[in-house]
Amino acid sequence: MPFGRIPRFSPSFSPKEALLSARYLLRDGPDDEIVAKFETEFARYIGADHAVMVPSARYGFYLLLKAMGIGEGDEVIVPAMTYFAIPAMVPLTGAKPVFADIGLQTHVIDPAAFEAAITPRTKAVVPTHLFGTPCDMDAINAIAKKHNIKVIEDCAQSTGARYKLKRVGNLGDCAYYTFGLTKNITTLSGAMITTDDAAVADSVRAAIDAGDFGDKNKLAKEVVTGLAMFVATHPKVYWATVHPAVVVGNKLGKDPIHERFGEAECRYDAVPKKYQTNGRARAVQAAVGLSQLGRIEGLNGARIRNGRSLDEALAHVPGLTVPAYPEDAEPIYMSFVAHHADRDGLARELRSRGVDTTVGYMSDLSDHELFAEYRSPCPNAARAFKELLHIPVHPNLREKDLRHMAEAVRASVMALS
Repeated sequence: MPFGRIPRFSPSFSPKEALLSARYLLRDGPDDEIVAKFETEFARYIGADHAVMVPSARYGFYLLLKAMGIGEGDEVIVPAMTYFAIPAMVPLTGAKPVFADIGLQTHVIDPAAFEAAITPRTKAVVPTHLFGTPCDMDAINAIAKKHNIKVIEDCAQSTGARYKLKRVGNLGDCAYYTFGLTKNITTLSGAMITTDDAAVADSVRAAIDAGDFGDKNKLAKEVVTGLAMFVATHPKVYWATVHPAVVVGNKLGKDPIHERFGEAECRYDAVPKKYQTNGRARAVQAAVGLSQLGRIEGLNGARIRNGRSLDEALAHVPGLTVPAYPEDAEPIYMSFVAHHADRDGLARELRSRGVDTTVGYMSDLSDHELFAEYRSPCPNAARAFKELLHIPVHPNLREKDLRHMAEAVRASVMALS
């Protein structure tokens, strides 16, 4: 087998969970009972009083905004570096997204920038624990409390991360998560909200229960996709499956993995109907979620070991900047992102050495044409957007993969100097 062909990601979904999925896809029993069990176990894991499954993080976020009474004329502060769908949901409530800058090396919202963005109309802030790195929640909560601002944690990339020994999602007023195939744990599709506020949980649940159950055929396709990606990104076959497509695609100016799992950035005229009409989770999603929850410490533990190995190996490479983490934060390394002035050149060099990389799907939205009316200078986000490159950190990496990547990064940086 050709050595040194390393995929950018490898899903946590396993053949065992594919068999479990098939069993639940074929059963005729009720869905609500096992969904409720997953919600209860997830809330216990996070340390929250309530958890409610929702069809997507963006819809969960929207429902949380509505549940907390955020609406016409209000402002919601979001980090400048985030996923487009989050600020895109805010105007649907009648509120306005306000962008605050991030820390250049932490990549999470800068508490000082958050405080500087506050106006008398500010009603909520969304600290995004980006790339699996917890925000400085003591500082954020202190500022929010002083100004009577709600704290909605974005845990879409950080399930299981800790700050001062508490799991993220249990540090603000409420939180949302997502469990897509590329996340650190998956339920095939779907998401979750958590909160200690019973009224907020009841409001979200009422909206979800008003819809129908998700489409089993769509879930069956996701099972097949998840199993296919598990096989195709296995170290023994990746060199012959996905890697050739990545090489050819990039020569043609395309990213086949992003095209498969990515989404075009857009603004919403209304809440997408698919979330409102097919909002209720199926038993198969909950069954996979319970299985994944039982494995999450092992999956995250592998990410943490790999991330710390990269931290140490790449800390002193000239021209490369590795991440920093807020004090008392315990990241799960959903992604390992490094800065380089010639990010695209570094990506080409790494691919020539068999290491698949990506610039990711986060954008500097503070200077994005989609949100032109909300523009606000955020220099750290602007720089990070131009320099960030994701280095593989998923649980299926082996020690020799980590050594090869470190050598490939050092050789690639030297080739560009």
